[in-house]
Amino acid sequence: MKKLQNTGGFAFLSKSGTQRVTKKSSSEDWMRRLLIALACFWLLVGVILPLLDVVDRATHIELIVKIEEPTEAEKAEDDFRGQIDIAGHAVLLMREDGKKDVLYIDNNPVETRRGKAEVPGVYVEFANERLRRIVCDLARPDPVVDEVLPIEPVEALLTPQQRWLVNDELLPPGENLVLVERFIGMANFFEYFGLKGISQGRTFVALGNILLSITLIGFFVWTLIRPTVPFNQNGMLTLAILLILAFQAFRSIEFLTQYMEASGLAQSVWNSMRVGLYTTTIAVTLAFLYAYGIHRTKMFGKAFFRVVAMIPLFAPTMLYGLSLVYMFGNKGVITTGFFDYIPWLAWDIDLYGLKGIVIAEVVFTFPPSFMIMLVALSNTDARLYEASESLGAGKVRTFFTVTIPSIKFGLLSAIFVAFTLSFTDFGAPKVVGGQFNILAVDIYKQVIGQQNFGMGATVSIILLIPTVLAFVADRIVQRRATAVVTARSVPFVPNTSFVRDTVYGSICTLIAAFILLMVFMAGVASLVKIWPYAFTNPERYPQIWTLKHYLFDDVGGGGYAAFWNSIKMAALTAVFGAVVTFTSAYLIDKTKGAVFLRRIAYFLSIIPLALPGLVIGIAYIFFFNKTHLNIPFTGIEFYNPFNLLYGTMAILIICNVIHFYTVSFLTATTAIRQLDKEFESVAESMAVPFYKTFLRVTVPVCFPAILEIAVFYFVSSMATVSAVIFLYTSDNPLASVAVINMDDAGDTAPAAAMCMLIVFANVVVRSLAELVSRRFKRRTQGWRAR
Repeated sequence: MKKLQNTGGFAFLSKSGTQRVTKKSSSEDWMRRLLIALACFWLLVGVILPLLDVVDRATHIELIVKIEEPTEAEKAEDDFRGQIDIAGHAVLLMREDGKKDVLYIDNNPVETRRGKAEVPGVYVEFANERLRRIVCDLARPDPVVDEVLPIEPVEALLTPQQRWLVNDELLPPGENLVLVERFIGMANFFEYFGLKGISQGRTFVALGNILLSITLIGFFVWTLIRPTVPFNQNGMLTLAILLILAFQAFRSIEFLTQYMEASGLAQSVWNSMRVGLYTTTIAVTLAFLYAYGIHRTKMFGKAFFRVVAMIPLFAPTMLYGLSLVYMFGNKGVITTGFFDYIPWLAWDIDLYGLKGIVIAEVVFTFPPSFMIMLVALSNTDARLYEASESLGAGKVRTFFTVTIPSIKFGLLSAIFVAFTLSFTDFGAPKVVGGQFNILAVDIYKQVIGQQNFGMGATVSIILLIPTVLAFVADRIVQRRATAVVTARSVPFVPNTSFVRDTVYGSICTLIAAFILLMVFMAGVASLVKIWPYAFTNPERYPQIWTLKHYLFDDVGGGGYAAFWNSIKMAALTAVFGAVVTFTSAYLIDKTKGAVFLRRIAYFLSIIPLALPGLVIGIAYIFFFNKTHLNIPFTGIEFYNPFNLLYGTMAILIICNVIHFYTVSFLTATTAIRQLDKEFESVAESMAVPFYKTFLRVTVPVCFPAILEIAVFYFVSSMATVSAVIFLYTSDNPLASVAVINMDDAGDTAPAAAMCMLIVFANVVVRSLAELVSRRFKRRTQGWRAR
């Protein structure tokens, strides 16, 4: 047998032992790897690095060191000899009585000895009527409050060359102000939750004890539920251990509560949890009933109900809040009993607060919950119901033993999606929240209202924790999901039942009517000249209807400039997002080899699903607004090339693409995996470059999916507000942000008008995309029907 000469690549032998094929690494393989690496880099810059900046800002504090010194001429005319503001402390040197130097620290005179003085947290040296050295190891984040934070010492030193040295760095000539960053650990979190008088170390021990106890409690409960687990040999011993762990957890919680003070900010966490839990329970229940009626009954109007269920996707969440204001607000049509014309109908639900937020969030989370439940109910084997009926099981028992188990994974996904969306939403709570604070609104207040970016980053991390946990839980559930529909499965075909069809038809009608009413009320309000006086006082205000609010005269927000700018941003996001997302999905799924690189790219592509829009927005402020980047643990610093994007349309596009990336990526991956692998195999055997196969085969076949991705990007970019509220500028106004600004200014009718324009634009784009998709399928994909 001849000896093989294999220099790189792989050699394959036939059964006879002769050389058959030698496959070597080609330039195309390296090109694929390079493109996947670029996709990883894109997601690294768009996701990971900004998030690290959020963590960095939440655990560090920026301290100001400001040095003011008089000239010799000023010394001759005034007693002022110099002042240094360092880490929130003011160190002032004065010349009193013409000969005596007097030192003040935080406006209090300090006793000095031989040109030195020290108070808790501040050490000062001075000589010859000049401050020489100041060292501070206790920072005062708020000069008005006496609370201090222990920090690594900050030093300002006057060198022999009469130059100021701050933390071993010389101040440039003419500069007297420098920012110094110091690590403060969990201090911002302590402030948020009102923890006082306890060290961070003891807090971590207590939290770790609580977390460990809860984890072990869950494990032992599982052993009781699953008696087949070998660990569970003695049920009484397990119960005893559970009691001990529960006691330990409660003791740790009690220990922490001793150091907690009342905090309005901490109350926002509980408020957000309540909103998420109530919304999830109501929205998923209604979505299940709605989907069950469409798939498991023979009621009329199923196509109509499907269309109506999707309408909330086209509107910004502020529209639901504004519609509720016009229905249940102080001057709402229902609150006033149709303006006292139908007084018995008057119903005040105390809208502003928890009730208003939950109602708006239920409408917002209903469409995705419905779509998930409809898919879950569709993937059911009718043979299971036939077997249940033949065994004599009643309808209730069949529901709990067949229906619920078959949709359990879809049900859990709907729960996680509804909770995440309602927990992190900003638009509706901003309109109808009133004094009921939640985390998303807290971030906005800290960043926009108080310019407290450190606390804004802290609240962002707190907001991120539940969403990440829900995301991880959903991933675990999906990995454990098993196929319900097999090759032998029989589709479920409902029979006719007058009572059942009538009941579910009524339920679906009520839900659809409320969704349409939400949009209808916003439309009506945008056309009423002066609400509600055009109805209650027609003698003084004879003209009821007007298009004046659509002119956006004398209101803030940007008017039509903001609307057309949003159209432009959404269109560019759709094009750029669809190209990048589909290309990345193709490379990750169709590339052979480079397993580790592809896994990293897939993991990075999934992460954005767990990130709330507000977190992405504040992360982009920190990352793209920096002029220099640091390599961690090296001290190496270099210019930030991405700083050029800050304040431009590009950063808005990137933010939206990242925000909605995962859903589009999974859609593209699903479409690509439906293609036969033989396409690539045949093209490779014929030496056709992969990019030609991609452009001539993959893209045309998957064009409907690409179009869906582009429309999803467009609609989502037009309606979103949380992701862009921190990034828009006066040069790049946006329609969704204009709604917030107009509502803040009390211009609710123009705000409703802008919402209707957004809905109109999204519906038009969705309709055009549907027409293009149908025409394209008829012309290019007729072979699928053969």
